[in-house]
Amino acid sequence: MRMKNKLLTLLCVALATISVAQPPVKIGSDNMDLRSGAIHYFAHSRYLDCIMNCQKMVALGYSDGLVTGLMSMAYDSLVNHEAAIKNKELTASYGVDSSLLRRLAASNLQPEIYKRSIMSSGASFYNTSKWDSSETYFAEYLKLEPTDTFAIFFLANAQFYQGKYAMAQANYKRLLEIDFNRPDVHNLTGVCFMLQNNYLNARDHFSQAVILDKGLAVAKYNLGRVHYGLNDKTAALQSLNEAYVLNPKDSNCVALISQIYLEQNDNKNAEKFLAKLYALNRNNEKVGWNLVNIALKNADYEHAAAYLQNIIRVNPKNPEGYNKLGETYMSMNSYEQAFNNYENAIAKLGENRNFHYHAGVCAIKIGLYGKAVEHLDKAAELDATFAKTFQARGDAYTGMKKKKQAKQDYKQAKALGIGLAPEANAPAQLQARK
Repeated sequence: MRMKNKLLTLLCVALATISVAQPPVKIGSDNMDLRSGAIHYFAHSRYLDCIMNCQKMVALGYSDGLVTGLMSMAYDSLVNHEAAIKNKELTASYGVDSSLLRRLAASNLQPEIYKRSIMSSGASFYNTSKWDSSETYFAEYLKLEPTDTFAIFFLANAQFYQGKYAMAQANYKRLLEIDFNRPDVHNLTGVCFMLQNNYLNARDHFSQAVILDKGLAVAKYNLGRVHYGLNDKTAALQSLNEAYVLNPKDSNCVALISQIYLEQNDNKNAEKFLAKLYALNRNNEKVGWNLVNIALKNADYEHAAAYLQNIIRVNPKNPEGYNKLGETYMSMNSYEQAFNNYENAIAKLGENRNFHYHAGVCAIKIGLYGKAVEHLDKAAELDATFAKTFQARGDAYTGMKKKKQAKQDYKQAKALGIGLAPEANAPAQLQARK
């Protein structure tokens, strides 16, 4: 039975290589259940008998894709096309392939061929992500082999992928009743509970998975997730760090560890894991901004600038990256770098009041008064109500010793809300460069 729990992708190959050395004896028609009888009758062109058996199954509540498919083909053979179409629509809703039904009927009730055909189709649909059809065939197979853990496992998986978490959970638990020592199944059962916000039962199954397999990183990660959901951050970090040791490239695990450290204001560890996360994916802007904020909080401007440069590389159309990079350079007194950054931003994103204003301020700091006036003129054209633009332009004119123009701009800045005297704002006298 253990061999059945190998990867499903091997199933179709294995089935293709099996040959029936001694075909089993055919089941006699005088001792058949309704389902087998319906297939037998269809195979022998006894369409009315086939339909009667199918109708009995429907009346007893045993209708499924096989039953409706057989009825559809039987009605079609009797030229009752209206009834055939009705049942064909029902069959389609079950996701059953009618060509398989014909092959099953043609097999003339050889049980192993019948079961193998159903299993093969279930596997084929599973491997092509046709979960609804896969579910139908595995469910049909389990009517014949109800304790086959392989089929139960992949039936539950097919249901899981369709979002049928309660049904998947029930089948995973059904499997565990047969084979309790399956850490992978405990983990998946826990996931079903977690997705239904039942964290306590999820925690029990994840814990059991970890007991059975201490090297199952995904179970430790999931255990950390439910601890976090239950607001037990200490336990969450313990499980998540254990998962990280086992699988350091799991970005989801690293992200959650970072998030918890951020929430605990442990910036040192938060930055450590955010940097690891960033190394895994430097296109993650959110992580990049978190690293920028931590670096700026620690006055680590060089790292902040490096992160911001990468953010601009990833998203060159976001003005916030240029603004923050310029501010960071200014905090480092690197006004020439800041000036070049703002000119680059204007070239790539177009006219922008903030870009021109900050470019003007930086130009003043490095003595490029003519350039400062050019940028501040543009800023004033874009927004004539921004007082700081006129204040800065007054400083630029002062640096150029154009006192009349400076006085006019200081007066305008004051009228718009800045009340400082021109002398208090005048820059240190530098060699004017145009």
